[in-house]
Amino acid sequence: MTHNTAQENRPPLLSVRDLKTVFELDEGTVIAVDGVSFDVYPSQVVGIVGESGCGKSATVKSILRLIEAPGRISSGRILFRPEPTQPEPVDLVQLDPRGKQIRAIRGAEIALIPQEPMAAFSPVHTIGNQLIEAVRLHQRISKRAARAIALERLTEVGVPHPTQCLESYSWQLSGGLRQRAMIAMALTC
Repeated sequence: MTHNTAQENRPPLLSVRDLKTVFELDEGTVIAVDGVSFDVYPSQVVGIVGESGCGKSATVKSILRLIEAPGRISSGRILFRPEPTQPEPVDLVQLDPRGKQIRAIRGAEIALIPQEPMAAFSPVHTIGNQLIEAVRLHQRISKRAARAIALERLTEVGVPHPTQCLESYSWQLSGGLRQRAMIAMALTC
């Protein structure tokens, strides 16, 4: 990966160092993530690519502290510095996965957009209800203001009829529209 000079003069927003995530199974230990290291700088887009089962999702879930038992981060550091002026980064590995501090980061600072949003959206709530709830979880605003933000984000990601999308259930949308709605949700926070 190459960095431009402006990025090299600033600390990374996210720095993953020697991350190792394992799953302790009856059959033995499965190493899902083995020594992964990378930096993400402000305004930089980073893609994680690889064959099926190579640890892409486990890496991202480790960063967000969403690995569930029998999985665990066995070593490494995940240093997060949301503000360049922040003196020291927060090591996400040290945070309680269910604690207030990581919950404030999830969605508001770092978001996961799953490959198949059908599994991520609730089938019994409209897309609008879920987007509005996500906005209100991170911002103290009225339901009406949250709805306006949700509509704006759906428009930004290219949903052709955002009002209709808000009123729809995930199973009523095409895969592409569900993916756009999930991206809109990530952008709302």
